[in-house]
Amino acid sequence: MQDYIELLTAEQHVQLDKLRESARNGVPPRVRGEVWMYLLGVMSSDKTSEMTLLKALRTAYQELPADLPSDLASMILQTALAHHTRRFENPTYESLISTLTSEPAAGGMPGWGIGLSVPGAVRRPAASPNLMAGNNAAPPPLSLDDGTMAFRAKSSGTLLVPAPTAPPSRHTYLTMLEEVLGKYWHGVECKPTAAEAEDEIEDLDGDAAARPRVRWPKGVGPQPADWVYLVTPFVCCLSRPIAIYYAFAKLAEKLKTFPPLPSRLGTMLGLFRVAIPELHAYFEDEQVPMTTVAMSWMTTLLAREMWLGDVLRLWDSYFAAEDMFALHCYVCVAVLLTCKETLEELDGSEAKLMLLDLPPLDVDRDAANLKVQFTLPGPVDLEYE
Repeated sequence: MQDYIELLTAEQHVQLDKLRESARNGVPPRVRGEVWMYLLGVMSSDKTSEMTLLKALRTAYQELPADLPSDLASMILQTALAHHTRRFENPTYESLISTLTSEPAAGGMPGWGIGLSVPGAVRRPAASPNLMAGNNAAPPPLSLDDGTMAFRAKSSGTLLVPAPTAPPSRHTYLTMLEEVLGKYWHGVECKPTAAEAEDEIEDLDGDAAARPRVRWPKGVGPQPADWVYLVTPFVCCLSRPIAIYYAFAKLAEKLKTFPPLPSRLGTMLGLFRVAIPELHAYFEDEQVPMTTVAMSWMTTLLAREMWLGDVLRLWDSYFAAEDMFALHCYVCVAVLLTCKETLEELDGSEAKLMLLDLPPLDVDRDAANLKVQFTLPGPVDLEYE
């Protein structure tokens, strides 16, 4: 922790090379948000211009609207409710969050501008039914407080303070997502151009034509269906929506530099075939839909499938990596290698369920070994639906 404090409180310059080197081994929860902001490029390593940068970021953020079209808001709300229940309200975390969780009103969530009837909180089993054999113990609660003081608490104007010390309540989580994703949707200009609006004016009334609408080309990503999963880890380490917004926007920019999705799938599945041929053959025999699984892993960086504690640790390494895409491919195959013995005992449908709801994992060593042993296949086109 002391090393991070010294790096982050430097008066003139943050040494990003040293910060990356340290982050590869994991970042303490109380400074994770700030470290990520530097690694993602939200914050500049030049501390002398920090106040000017923060002012510019705040101004730009405040100028963005936060409304969402009703169909997109409904999709995000339903996804967020399910993901919060799955990752924060699991009974494994009950003792940690029981005093924090606020239940929604029966008619829908306030602030979303839609009246969606939501069932009561659906509880999952105390442990995932897909836990690996011999590892049926529930994972430890998600801890966001390592007992250290928030060393930048005196800087009340910063985007980064205070760091969260507990998982968000349902109401806080949904409110944050509404604001962040609404502003992101406007920030990336998912609106019809003037020409498009004019072309559609004959079929739509004027108010409808002027409203923002979803315009997200396939393969450009991240697509709106994945936004909730990609934002959630930031909610765990940044407490202010403005910080979450800029961190997520930077991650989205990085994802756009990845190869097209078919090529990503072909590269990852090609590495799987070469590195674990026995499991690959078994999956073919059992008709495990690995393209479907790999598509989810590739578009959400495992944030949908992994326990949040594992995602936070994994993303420490991702943001510190020189080639995030290559590292992600090795990690995906390392997940398969780590779970190999259990997967070989399952049929195709059971294996799919396990791969889309992973048990607690530590894949660092396997990923490092795979990187040494196997060269990542070059860009590969893969037909998929």
